[in-house]
Amino acid sequence: MYSKFKNKVKNKIKTIGKRILGMEQSKEIISTEKSGRVKSTVLARRLLDYDVISFDIFDTLILRTLSKPTDVFMSVGQKLGMLNYTTMRREMEFRLRDEKEAETGSREVTFEEIYEEMEKYCGVDAELGMQEEFQAELKYCIANPYMQEVFNLLKSYGKTIIIVSDMYFSKKWMTKLLSSCGYEGYDELFISCEHGFSKRSGKLYQIVSEKYLNGRSVIHVGDNPTVDVEMAEKQGWKSFFYEDIHTRGKKYRPSLMSSSVGSAYRAVVNIKMQSGAFESEKEKDLAYQYGYINGGILILGYVQWIHRQAKEENMDKVLFIARDGWIMKQVYDYLYDDIPSEYVYLSRNAALKMTCDYNRYELFRQFVERRVDSEKPYTIRDVLISMELGSILPLLEKDGIRTEDVVDTKEKAEKVKEMLLDCWEHVSAVYESSAEAFHQYMEPILAGCHHVAAVDTGWRGTCPAAMKYMVEKKWKEDCRVTGMMMGSCKYKFNNTIPLIGDGSIRTYLFSPQHNDHLARFHYNKNLIHNTCIEFITTAPHPSVTSFVKGADGNYEIRFEYPEQENYEMTENIHQGVLDFVKDYRKYHGDSPLFWEIPALDAYWPIRFAMERRFETVIKKAFGNYVYNKYVGGLEGKRDMDTFLDMCRKEGV
Repeated sequence: MYSKFKNKVKNKIKTIGKRILGMEQSKEIISTEKSGRVKSTVLARRLLDYDVISFDIFDTLILRTLSKPTDVFMSVGQKLGMLNYTTMRREMEFRLRDEKEAETGSREVTFEEIYEEMEKYCGVDAELGMQEEFQAELKYCIANPYMQEVFNLLKSYGKTIIIVSDMYFSKKWMTKLLSSCGYEGYDELFISCEHGFSKRSGKLYQIVSEKYLNGRSVIHVGDNPTVDVEMAEKQGWKSFFYEDIHTRGKKYRPSLMSSSVGSAYRAVVNIKMQSGAFESEKEKDLAYQYGYINGGILILGYVQWIHRQAKEENMDKVLFIARDGWIMKQVYDYLYDDIPSEYVYLSRNAALKMTCDYNRYELFRQFVERRVDSEKPYTIRDVLISMELGSILPLLEKDGIRTEDVVDTKEKAEKVKEMLLDCWEHVSAVYESSAEAFHQYMEPILAGCHHVAAVDTGWRGTCPAAMKYMVEKKWKEDCRVTGMMMGSCKYKFNNTIPLIGDGSIRTYLFSPQHNDHLARFHYNKNLIHNTCIEFITTAPHPSVTSFVKGADGNYEIRFEYPEQENYEMTENIHQGVLDFVKDYRKYHGDSPLFWEIPALDAYWPIRFAMERRFETVIKKAFGNYVYNKYVGGLEGKRDMDTFLDMCRKEGV
């Protein structure tokens, strides 16, 4: 028997391990997330038909900004400096309820009685404990925006409103809590602990009927199907079931986040997505929801980490590299003003050109070798023009080289590389001019700086490494550059390991050296997963081709073709990200326990979408998202694909 149980546990652990590593396919959630609530005005009109309207409190009139009621106790334990506070607080309450039931037949207890037990058995000062817990409730309780609108509409019509709740807070405490959430002007408040009977038993409804209703028609609005619907109707009341936001949102949220940040995240998102208060066309847009639900916590956590690193290292400025730094900078500037930031126009291709002597291998890989697999064949002329080396064409043609020959094999690609190496002095001169223009662009940005962060999404580290090389070695500026990325490249390249090893580049989410299980999952389908993150981080402007010196001696920035088809989606995603950050800060910005986002928590929501919402959210929202497969394209020639094309080619 024991052996059978042991094997069952082992298999369960193995299954969970596979899920964490992304080695087991998770089941797709096929339904589309929406609140499904009737409009608040429609509900209010329905309720007007009754003489008295009764409301439940928690999860109906009031929402907590944490996903479980007992998660408030984490904050109390932190304030009091006590380990295991949540467990102690729950056990003392249950113990007391059991004792009360044995003595009186009722499980109703008061806040004061609970803390008498806490003082007796746990050593918590009762007065201090009650004060801290109630302050925590005031802090983490907000008005349900949907129900508040219903409540206020009913008040404006002069309806009789009562509030009926099963709770250990007496009327004194509950009146303060309701008032802090903006609920005033109701006619009566009935709390179970004051009457010794609960809604769950049905007896509190009886008391209200006998002492208050006097035969008037009544409807009760609440979130619990047993307590607020079944028991109310058994006493002859009508009911309206308002399913709580966390039950409705549960299947759409990842369960493997930390107990603190996970609770805060789920609550913030469920308030937005499931309360019924936020139903504009913008908020129903899948791209906006992707930004709010999956992108917001990712960008918030990353930006917090960037700022923390910058502060610890006394950095002078944070440089957000285009295009991925666009939304990061907006969030950073919204949150922080102590260390300034700049948005720096740069791209992988531009960086490779300007550091060609240092990055020759990668330059050839990007511009020559990758062209071999292009669906639209590249000629030698095409390759050189894409590299901005059209000035070399006459030299090659003079030597009898047919520049219209197609580069469609590895052997031909090798010949192109040899041609470039034969006239490397000319190649280097072209790109040196570009580097000088970039230096001119960077001088005012770096002015007065001795240490800056160069921030990118990832994944190979080309831009941060190139900037470090140019600033520190090529230009010999008195300024240190530290690269920062969300994640670094998959194992077969390993090109970031030396720079990560010496701290030149730092990663937030994962690298070959930390959070290995995240890296393994992410790079199981690296092109798709990278793109899912880049939907969030990209900017609504074209990629940089190069820097050039203008006729007047000043620099000019040249850009690729704009993917204008994507800009509306990108802006909606970014609005979702910003709205999440604002909401999360509003609810938890002054709570260290819930504010700082660990890397694992930042990644879980986007991972959950990639695993379980890929068809119904990601493909549906971004199937027609276009991208240039070979950035560094040609005049009149674009190698454009859609995300659906990419998925088909990758077999997902």
